[in-house]
Amino acid sequence: MASLLDGYDRSRIPLWLAAIALGIALAFVVYRYIGTFVLGLFVYYITRPIHRRIADWIPTSSLAAAVSLLSITLPIILLVAYTVSVAVTELQGLAGTNAEQLDALVQPILADGGLSIDSLRELATSAIQDPGQYLGPGGLESLGGALGTTTGYLGAAGNALLHLFIVLALAFYLLRDDHRLAAWFRTELAGERTPAYAYLDAVDRNLKTIYFGNILNAFATAILAAVSYNVLDLLSPPEIGVPSATLLGLLTGVGSLVPVVGMKIVYIPVALALAGQAALIDPTLLWFPLVFAAVSLVIVDTIPDLVLRPYVSGRSLHTGSVMIAYIVGPLLFGWYGLFLGPLLLVLIVHFARIILPELVRGEAVTTRATAGNPLDPDDGIAAPEPEPVDPDADAERTDETAGDADRTDDTPTGSGTTQSSDQDPQSSPDGGTRPPNDG
Repeated sequence: MASLLDGYDRSRIPLWLAAIALGIALAFVVYRYIGTFVLGLFVYYITRPIHRRIADWIPTSSLAAAVSLLSITLPIILLVAYTVSVAVTELQGLAGTNAEQLDALVQPILADGGLSIDSLRELATSAIQDPGQYLGPGGLESLGGALGTTTGYLGAAGNALLHLFIVLALAFYLLRDDHRLAAWFRTELAGERTPAYAYLDAVDRNLKTIYFGNILNAFATAILAAVSYNVLDLLSPPEIGVPSATLLGLLTGVGSLVPVVGMKIVYIPVALALAGQAALIDPTLLWFPLVFAAVSLVIVDTIPDLVLRPYVSGRSLHTGSVMIAYIVGPLLFGWYGLFLGPLLLVLIVHFARIILPELVRGEAVTTRATAGNPLDPDDGIAAPEPEPVDPDADAERTDETAGDADRTDDTPTGSGTTQSSDQDPQSSPDGGTRPPNDG
């Protein structure tokens, strides 16, 4: 009996088994840290267009990759620092007091209780030197629990920093060595005229469009929102105004990346706060919160989605499918689903375009998308629109069909051109007998 391995070099079998084992190990590592890897891939794609331009001016590839990453991370760091600074300033303004005023407020209370600032300092020094004297029964256990909680928070912060380091490292090395990886793949695995290369090339171009397009849309939205809110702040009445107009515009741009709600998570609470403030000060000022909400909805929220996003995000994928990917991804996978959802959409769509039709038809797989892209509005797929439904025409057609059926039932058997079953098929038209055909 012939074996399936006849004529095959059996020494290659262990090598293939080793390749499968290594592939499974790599897949397990990616699965365990899928969020980190997908975020690193996202950072790579949003940084790559910047790196392509910076690399022409910086001769060292490592320095060009570092500068490119810094151009993305530095605005984020500055935005966070600016937000914290404004928050601290607002909290100080809310407190409405400084250290001297606080001391003047506390000093009479302490004097009434027979205490002073010096005595409080001595108490603090004693507590630091011997904290056990102030701990009652179970105090050490409570202190240990508090230390354990603090350690847990520090561990979580350290784990987050570790994942952030992996994200930046992955993006850095992809920026620096992506051309080498592509050249190795073309040379050793699949050339430019192979289906695998055509598929991965289409996926790569689409991911760049989706990821970088959304970041570009967020930046444009932030600039538009900042300008709009500063203009509103200049036109606002003296009693009420837009709080931190520039920061609010930047946060609105960041909010445009949030699935489903988008930037509404920023400007709707601000509009409600302005409305409450106006109602408390002077109800006639309620026109300003309404104007703020209208400008935010029409100019900041609607116009970028209708005008800007189709150009920066591309038209190669259906807008509805991208929206569903951004909604379902976080719901299904968690926070990293915001990046994994569009990735899976691109992989599935281009596989259905380039690979699947030939596999289903049993034909040779080519580099051309023979079936077209049903999710591309510009793809010339012959899909005529269904004809409109006309109830009157359908009723007339039904009546005609019923009438034809009645006429068929009333027709006598054997009439017309129907031959009688008693007629001899061998008889001639003149009534004679035709000899059988022996030929």
